[in-house]
Amino acid sequence: MQEYKIFTESTADIKFIKDFISEHFSPDASEDFFFALNSYGGYKNKGRAIASIQENFEKGKQTILILDADNDFANRKSEVLRDFQGYNIPVHLFLFPNDNSNGSLETLLCEIAEKRDILRCFENYEKCIQGYESPVIKSKVFAYLDALLPSLNKKGSKQDLIQEANRNYRNPDHWNLHHEYLHPLHDFLSPFFAEAK
Repeated sequence: MQEYKIFTESTADIKFIKDFISEHFSPDASEDFFFALNSYGGYKNKGRAIASIQENFEKGKQTILILDADNDFANRKSEVLRDFQGYNIPVHLFLFPNDNSNGSLETLLCEIAEKRDILRCFENYEKCIQGYESPVIKSKVFAYLDALLPSLNKKGSKQDLIQEANRNYRNPDHWNLHHEYLHPLHDFLSPFFAEAK
């Protein structure tokens, strides 16, 4: 396995990527491989992560950056690559949901959710409230898990599995980590885990 560190926007991204790596490549994706930027701009010149990114580079480790594309994939990609060119640090960049489209981790999660009927219910709700403030896509993922999980795994329990840091993306009843929508992410991460195959 090559020396690298994965920088992501949040602990939610880290949890998903760790589960994805464990499912496909290596069961021991250590916390040491990850760093949460706490925002997409955490890598910027005055961001909290720039010192860690610089240190990672100086130690000869590869920098992997996984961010949300949000509302403008092309602009986000060129902005990030331009910033790292300015730092003189090579970076491997992947933008959620599929390194080709606008969206976020939550967009990806809605694509790989196993229980499509629950998502259709939420989509009907979104149509019903047209003209009002639309719920954020995170609400859709929370509602999905709220419908699926027994109450002992919800708010107030020791391990609230609805919360991003506690979710089990390897649960095949809830998520499909082998969905074709994830092929770009798999192809992106494969070179870093060549020895683990």
